[in-house]
Amino acid sequence: MLATLLALLVMAPTPGRGHPTVPDSLRFTLVVPDTIRTGQPVRITLRLTNVTAHPVEAHFMGREIAFDIVVAGKDGRVVWRRLAHAVVPGILQVKILSPNERLEFSDVWRQEGDDGKPVAPGSYTLWGVLPSDDREQRQTETAILHISP
Repeated sequence: MLATLLALLVMAPTPGRGHPTVPDSLRFTLVVPDTIRTGQPVRITLRLTNVTAHPVEAHFMGREIAFDIVVAGKDGRVVWRRLAHAVVPGILQVKILSPNERLEFSDVWRQEGDDGKPVAPGSYTLWGVLPSDDREQRQTETAILHISP
């Protein structure tokens, strides 16, 4: 199972596709600035919200809930993944989200590629992923971040 999870994390997912437990029961969104200057840290937040009037079960991976943030260049090539060099334990967590309950996951992208080198100014596409045991991983819609010189 761990090997399967790691294989899923290495593959670049298709942006904007999600797999809620019940259609439209969980909203998974990405919060990122539209524009930032070169070299400034980029705060990225993922929010998973139960938008129903009843509890909803959600499945997550890792001892601490694993979440990924993906940054791709104009050509679609992934330049950075939060989990690129991480090991996620094959532990399944099941959480019940109450009506309107929201989970938030945040990290900072330092405008570097997976190779540790700074990225060039320009436009980048970002999306968030929550690995789970679902057939498809839950993903946010994409957002565009403009890095100005």
